[in-house]
Amino acid sequence: MTSRFPRIPRLGLSLTLILLLGLAGCAVNPPAQPRSIAVTASEDATLRATLAMLAERGFVIRQADGDLRQIDAVLASRSGYEIHAEVTGGSQRPPGLVLQNGNTYLTLSGRRGGQPLDAVSLDPLFIDVQRRLGLLP
Repeated sequence: MTSRFPRIPRLGLSLTLILLLGLAGCAVNPPAQPRSIAVTASEDATLRATLAMLAERGFVIRQADGDLRQIDAVLASRSGYEIHAEVTGGSQRPPGLVLQNGNTYLTLSGRRGGQPLDAVSLDPLFIDVQRRLGLLP
């Protein structure tokens, strides 16, 4: 009994399919787009307010660095929901600045299910931090 397909081309086809499937697994998710606001509070107060806000909302703080002024957190109740927060100061404006109200910048970015969070998801977090800092009525 002979095969309709020669052995060598079938092997080449199999290797090509395996290679293509392997490359499909290398698809890169788009980077999380940062969104920033500027506040009149100090950098330390802004970092503490952000940390408290995330903890009260049920986030597990994976890393919080006071020297770098960065926080990485994941939401305990939802797998794949993560937030990165960074507090900076000075004259250099961070990316995604939407509110200029001082010289301390809070930048948030995040992912849900591997996809970047949009502004609608981040805005309530900014509002909560501003409220904690006493910047909202």
